[in-house]
Amino acid sequence: MKKSHRFVLTVALGLFTAAQAAKMTPFVIPAEIPTDSAIAMQHRPLTEQDRLIAKDHFYTQTGSRVRLWGVNLSFEANFPTHADAERIAQRIAASGVNTVRCHHMDTANWPRGIWDKTGRDLHPEALDRLDYFINQLAQRGIYANINLHVGKKHSAVLDIPESAREYDKMVDIFTPELIDAQKDYARKLLRHKNPYRNNVPYAEDVAVAIVEITNEDSLFMWDAENTLRTLPPFYAKLLQKQYNTWLKEKYTTQQTLKTQWLPQSEPLGENILKDASLKESVANNTPWRLEQHAGCRASLQNSEYQNQQALCIQPAKTDGTGWHLQFNQGQLSLQKDQSYTIEFKAAAAEPRQINVGVLQAHEPWGNLGLSQSLQLESDWKTVRMHFVASDNDTNARLSFYLGNDDKPFYLKDVKLCTGVEYTLNKDESLDNATIALFGDSESPRRQMDRMIFLAQTEKTYFDQMRNFVKDELNCKAMITGTIVFGPLALDAQSDMDFIDGHAYWQHPRFPNRPWDPADWLIDQKAMTDNPHQATLYQLAAQRLKGKPFTVTEYNHPAPLDAQAECVPMIASFAAAQDWDGVWLYTYSHSNANWDRQNLYSFFDIDTNPAKWGFMPAAAAIYKDAALQPFGDQTVWSMASPDQDRMDALAQFQNQIDRNLAAFLQTVFQQNMATRLYGVFQQTPQVQQGRTGGNVSAKADLQWNVINNQGLYVMRNDRCCVLTGHTSRFAEIDHPVSLQINSPGFAAVTIVSLDNEPLDHAKKILITACGRCENTGMQFSEDRRTVSTHWGTAPVLIETVQGAITLPASTENRKTTCKILNPDSTVKQQVNITNNQIELKPEHAAMGYLIERQ
Repeated sequence: MKKSHRFVLTVALGLFTAAQAAKMTPFVIPAEIPTDSAIAMQHRPLTEQDRLIAKDHFYTQTGSRVRLWGVNLSFEANFPTHADAERIAQRIAASGVNTVRCHHMDTANWPRGIWDKTGRDLHPEALDRLDYFINQLAQRGIYANINLHVGKKHSAVLDIPESAREYDKMVDIFTPELIDAQKDYARKLLRHKNPYRNNVPYAEDVAVAIVEITNEDSLFMWDAENTLRTLPPFYAKLLQKQYNTWLKEKYTTQQTLKTQWLPQSEPLGENILKDASLKESVANNTPWRLEQHAGCRASLQNSEYQNQQALCIQPAKTDGTGWHLQFNQGQLSLQKDQSYTIEFKAAAAEPRQINVGVLQAHEPWGNLGLSQSLQLESDWKTVRMHFVASDNDTNARLSFYLGNDDKPFYLKDVKLCTGVEYTLNKDESLDNATIALFGDSESPRRQMDRMIFLAQTEKTYFDQMRNFVKDELNCKAMITGTIVFGPLALDAQSDMDFIDGHAYWQHPRFPNRPWDPADWLIDQKAMTDNPHQATLYQLAAQRLKGKPFTVTEYNHPAPLDAQAECVPMIASFAAAQDWDGVWLYTYSHSNANWDRQNLYSFFDIDTNPAKWGFMPAAAAIYKDAALQPFGDQTVWSMASPDQDRMDALAQFQNQIDRNLAAFLQTVFQQNMATRLYGVFQQTPQVQQGRTGGNVSAKADLQWNVINNQGLYVMRNDRCCVLTGHTSRFAEIDHPVSLQINSPGFAAVTIVSLDNEPLDHAKKILITACGRCENTGMQFSEDRRTVSTHWGTAPVLIETVQGAITLPASTENRKTTCKILNPDSTVKQQVNITNNQIELKPEHAAMGYLIERQ
């Protein structure tokens, strides 16, 4: 991790230097698209023939393949006035969008959400605005994706205790009262008749193509284990009762359960850690080491707490990221499949959480069998954990992660030994239904049983909700459950109509208070420079063979210097991977400021030219399939024919948590960044093959980093997408060649608008952009935050300077270049010679339309 951190710092400084040197130009894309736009996309109203069905991909009733290219609308943005609804629909349709995801509608009461002031019924004006908006979208060929449970905390209006997690997530999967409340909301919304759509209910309207059951919700989601360990009594008792019912059905008797759960214990060996008392390391920082990253700081001192001598670990500066502060010991030798026990004493004067992990002390820093959250309280507790090493390693480490909280804690008597002693807690009885969800000393079988129980509980919930929406509400839309959270959670989604994922590159972090607008950090780190960590590869590993795959949330948030890479990368990668839908998050969070001329937040893209300026090109690349999928296709299985499938999935979930890309690395023994150039999916058996078709139309990917400078190139004979350090763009000579002088980092797309090869195309769109920020935006010294100093209008971009040479026209047509205004009208037309287009700062442009007559 330390080495990786230094690499990131080098890249960040490189981006900063390039950004400082470049000139910024005002570039405001208006809220209304003029009728003389040179690149406005064509559209028509949706009809019954356009109703979508899910097979291996999305198809219309006539059998035509459809890719969905869209945006989210969040909170009150789903309820524009009638006048605004018309111009929003027109604007996004003209930019190539054919789907809108209605997100976070249920989170608040009117006017920010769909509920009335009681929080129990739907507000009539909210429904009227949504009705009208859905019709305006449908009139322009745009499908709606309706999210059901996103942010509503149903427990707050029901006569049940408050849940432990925001929005009732996780507990809503197994609590009958909360499931009934979700069904009631689905009934009210989906059976509502839209007067602007001939009184057709949402459930039956061709315009409502997708229904999502619940957003980012799983018993395996982020920090799930800690949530389940600390459930409020009402929910803990309910889940324990369900667990014991499941165990009783599986094992019948206590003795049978003990036979499976308590294999022969293995005597504990000697402590393999040095300085178990932790006294030596305070002065020497060895063998225990305090690691400090990203400006985080802590101190160590021998101290007394509650009459016991211990090591006090006192964080001085934290940023919310656990691994940025670590107390660890490395140079440990572990043997694959060997059981190990960790034991220590810990306490904290104020309650806080720490994480404990055993992992590689070298790249790729992989988990070796243990990653567990632990809640510390004021009284000393003796903690015992055990794990089975997932691999051989001669340089492993035991790490305590503490960067998520600035409260001090106390640690003493740390041991790591071979062997394990399996026991049941003294009050655990299957007959009395008192088996705890988490035990003090768990065998692998007990761990797997818990995980399988949670997975089956989750699948039962999603299947039940899907059947309710489909059958009882007569919903004709395609239905998905939630995004993928690892192998078992993917299995829970296996009977949905399609599989979905979300990803954000450098999502903002909030060190102290969630979503504090004045206290946040975004690392200046380009994904182009970090292919080994790329969200794109992580998404690609989440597919399920035979099911369509979508990404309903994606962004590289502002004010990243490299945010212009976002739309070109996701559009081209999704096209090459043959995904079925992509939604950028988010078009807007507001319904009262559509005409603003500046960046509004981390995610809103409606006024962000580094995102919205690439939308027409991206629609041509992805939705209109100018870029055809990779030729290679690879499929894999997580379970061999002689394995129990659920056991195999539980084992992998335990090893890799949510990171399915890590599983592929174990399969192919290569990093995803070098291996995943083909289409990957899960299937019952491992096989590889090559698809047929026009080889020149297939996608070709080049993505590497040389001397800390990344270059991403996705291309075929109809388009070329480049992101990265522009000094490397000259390496590309097919199907175009480029010589870019500034800025130092940029994104460029060249795409045929008539879906012909570039040497035949009559219309070619070039889009180029570097950095993007508001006027007067005030960055911190390390450029990781602007706090509340976002600046003012107008929004500014770095224009790209250089030359692009297109392939010669095979028909020797006269070629002209139309330099486009921000509203996509023509600013200036110039003749070009030798197929070379010059990009000049004085053009103050992102778009260049090449026409051959």
